[in-house]
Amino acid sequence: MKKKGIILCVVIGVALLVGGGAYVYGNSQPTPAVAVKTTPLSKATLQNTISATGVIESYTKVKVSDTSNDKIEKLYVSVGQWVDKDDWLCQLYNKEGDSYSYVKATASGTITAMNAVKGNPANGELFTIEDTNDLKVRGKIKEADLNHIHKNMPVLVKSDATGDTVFPGNLTKIAPTAIKTETATSSTATKAEFEVEIDLPSDTTGLKIGMTTRLSIISEERPDVFCVPFEALVMNDSGQSCVYVAKENPVEQGSFTVESIPITTGLETDSLIEIAGDLLSDGLAIISQPQTVQPGMAITTVQPGTTVTEELTV
Repeated sequence: MKKKGIILCVVIGVALLVGGGAYVYGNSQPTPAVAVKTTPLSKATLQNTISATGVIESYTKVKVSDTSNDKIEKLYVSVGQWVDKDDWLCQLYNKEGDSYSYVKATASGTITAMNAVKGNPANGELFTIEDTNDLKVRGKIKEADLNHIHKNMPVLVKSDATGDTVFPGNLTKIAPTAIKTETATSSTATKAEFEVEIDLPSDTTGLKIGMTTRLSIISEERPDVFCVPFEALVMNDSGQSCVYVAKENPVEQGSFTVESIPITTGLETDSLIEIAGDLLSDGLAIISQPQTVQPGMAITTVQPGTTVTEELTV
């Protein structure tokens, strides 16, 4: 019995040594590095815009009329034709006096509409002249946006006909009263919208009178600033906003740890936020999902070709 007891103690001792060694070995191994997505920090121009709609118009729109009832004997112009002031538009014949007279252009521009018909009497508006090189946009904005705009704000103009082309404009007029429109439910109810005018440069090409447009009035702008998606921000224990970056180990190439960099925030858009800080620089590897890691944690960055690295777009 004594011999059996000794053998049992030896077995237990060996088991304890083996188990303890395995525990020590397991705890001495480094924690596996966590794979994270990163995106290089870069600068961009951030903008907040107010959306509106509008129609292309000309600053110069002249109606040429005649009420003599004389017969329209000849037409000298057609729709789309450019005329100079005092050019003949049509010839009239007065039967009683057996005399001819001429209707002249009262301004320079393009003939955009004609009611004059050869052989008919001249009685009312005959021609519309508009300057297609001097354009504006007449639009409307919602009441909620009224206090966020002022004259001379830059405006980005787009139309379906011109695709992704962006035309620059300048906000020149804001109506002091709302546009009153009747609704289907009440003859006195109105929609609170205000008319605005946007000036277009004289060299604007591609936009034509009557086109509908989409307007983006730039209410705030920050050029050349660092920015990140909202989800890249974290808060440290002191309540300071931070971003996490992948810091490479100078001794072991390809090995990274999480580093927290304190920042201050600025302009916010729908998806991005401006950040600033003394430790920020172009190309810093910003961790896209910092909530999954902690400062000091060993990480590996996603290699190109395995998972697409997120890019910042404005």
